[in-house]
Amino acid sequence: MDIQQVIQKFVDLKWLGAAQMIEALQIQEPISTADVLNVLNDIAVTQENYFAVNRQLRLKKAAKLRWPDAQVEDYDYRCETKEVQYLIGKACETNWVKEHSHQVITGSSGTGKTTLACGIANKLIMQGYSVKMWRYNDLVFELALHEKEGTYPQMLRKICKFNVLVIDDWALFPLTNKQRQMLYEVIERREQVGSLIITSQYDFDKWHEAIGEQTIADAVLDRITAMSDNITLRGDPKRKSHRAKGGKSC
Repeated sequence: MDIQQVIQKFVDLKWLGAAQMIEALQIQEPISTADVLNVLNDIAVTQENYFAVNRQLRLKKAAKLRWPDAQVEDYDYRCETKEVQYLIGKACETNWVKEHSHQVITGSSGTGKTTLACGIANKLIMQGYSVKMWRYNDLVFELALHEKEGTYPQMLRKICKFNVLVIDDWALFPLTNKQRQMLYEVIERREQVGSLIITSQYDFDKWHEAIGEQTIADAVLDRITAMSDNITLRGDPKRKSHRAKGGKSC
């Protein structure tokens, strides 16, 4: 570790005044003592960690996950197929987010779709990605409310700012014409700029019926399925253990 590396750390942290002060001291009286350099470096590293931890806390609060403490490691997925285990591991990485791809988690009630989605979301938050979770019906109704109040464009821009949008209980009920148009606009606006994690009790072939109008349903599904991995859960990851950790009530 030399003085220039320490100065660069301070610059990266945007401590420009401190970096300038160290450079000035270096000109006046070169700092060569290893202990002094180590102290300066420790200060920079500590501040880096402080920023990182606080950013994670802010991201986690903004995400509003249904199970805020969900961790993929808490569950044993050996009951699932090797392919599903592979896809879960792949979803816990970040390449798919960088590529603006999606994760679709399907399975019957009780198979742990929401818990897995929250666990994956927490992995992404730890890597600094912004996440927002909505239930399918809550998202649709909130969009309708903003449209009624004249703030729909602002709401749409807000949704598009998140790196990952988690939509829970997708296709749980049929949509009105206005609702399906707004849902399409959300999916279309986020294409190539953000990723989705979708959970649903129904396979893809049932989504047309829930969305309704054929043309819009085709457009929505094409934008999702063309760039997604489908994790189909069959087992039971013991959801009760998560409720003991304080999952949010409905």
